Amino acid sequence: MSLSSQQIKRLQAYRQKKFRREDGVFVAETPKVIEMLLDSPLALRMLYALPAYAEAVSRRYPDCRPYLQAVTAKELERISCLTSPQQVFGIWERPHRQLNRADAFQGISLVLDGLQDPGNLGTIIRIADWFGIDRLICSEDTADAFQPKCVQASMGAVAHLPVYYADLARLAADAPHDFPFFGTFLEGENVFEHPLTDTDAWYCIGNESHGIRPATAVLINRKIHIPTFSPASAPHRPHAAESLNAAVATGILCAQIRASGR
Repeated sequence: MSLSSQQIKRLQAYRQKKFRREDGVFVAETPKVIEMLLDSPLALRMLYALPAYAEAVSRRYPDCRPYLQAVTAKELERISCLTSPQQVFGIWERPHRQLNRADAFQGISLVLDGLQDPGNLGTIIRIADWFGIDRLICSEDTADAFQPKCVQASMGAVAHLPVYYADLARLAADAPHDFPFFGTFLEGENVFEHPLTDTDAWYCIGNESHGIRPATAVLINRKIHIPTFSPASAPHRPHAAESLNAAVATGILCAQIRASGR
């Protein structure tokens, strides 16, 4: 059955946060991401797939059959958020996650202060999932974890790793005395030499351009720094890069957190 013009219009509207929020959904594309989500506990609303993929996915995931509709390549192109659509477009119910304040200080949390790029956020979610981070706690103005570009960049990890949004200052006020709150700063201790913790702690990554903001910086009680290195063959060679990408810095930090527990 073909998609009606009204259906296409509504599906295209999901490119905008307003309409996704209105219907309580998020969208995902590409077979790999779709299958990660089908393996998750999140509730599927609808799958629109090219006939060959529709047949394959219905065999592998028979529970999705009531929510599956075959579409033409032209229809998929019209509803897709991607420049080059890849076989399938899916809609899931957006999870409603509430952070219990007691749980906020159990295990390892990555705290994101004002990250704006959804691709960066999605990559950070993927990295955090890989390294077994317990949760992401985002400032209220951090990018939407269920924005299509973020979902794609996370490769579906957003379905497994809890992501919360909170007033960081208000939440931090409930922290136990001297709770370890690490943050990356130019003047911090060398992350490869300073002891980290892989038990209960927060680790903060700042905005891509401006770093950790002053209002968040005053909450941090352990400052760390990822240093630059020069090759032994050219010890005085200047560095072209002024800083690391937020997701790259997160990967280094997560690896060092796990190394500290060995």
